[in-house]
Amino acid sequence: MQTIQDCLTITIVVLFATITTTIALDLCVSLIQLWYNVANQEVSVQRVYPQPSNIANMQPQLTATEMKTTSISVTDLSAPTAPNSTNIEFLELLIQNLPQSRIRTAARRLKIKDKVDGKHQKLGVLRVQLQEKLQSQPSEVERVLSNLC
Repeated sequence: MQTIQDCLTITIVVLFATITTTIALDLCVSLIQLWYNVANQEVSVQRVYPQPSNIANMQPQLTATEMKTTSISVTDLSAPTAPNSTNIEFLELLIQNLPQSRIRTAARRLKIKDKVDGKHQKLGVLRVQLQEKLQSQPSEVERVLSNLC
């Protein structure tokens, strides 16, 4: 019985030593291959910068010495929009596809309560209320949704 236990113990030690040696040897070979690959090849790093989608429409920014002040009357800021200029079907589709956080933000900006009794309203209820608000005030809803997207 003792010889069987000694034999099994020796087998476990040999297997452990073999596995450890194999892992160490594989690590050394991989590091040497990496060393040769880096030494023989120039490492090129590609930098990715966010590109503006409309380069032609970019406005040049003024430096501190070129800043100009202009005065705008309040009547210029609230230019009326044509009542038929809003695409209601598109806005309805947008309301259905917006994620939860944007729906809740739009509801708060349109003075729709997103919490009732301290609990968030369901997303479907908010979407229905946004669509009702879209029917009554399409230009306001369009303005809020365009600011979110």
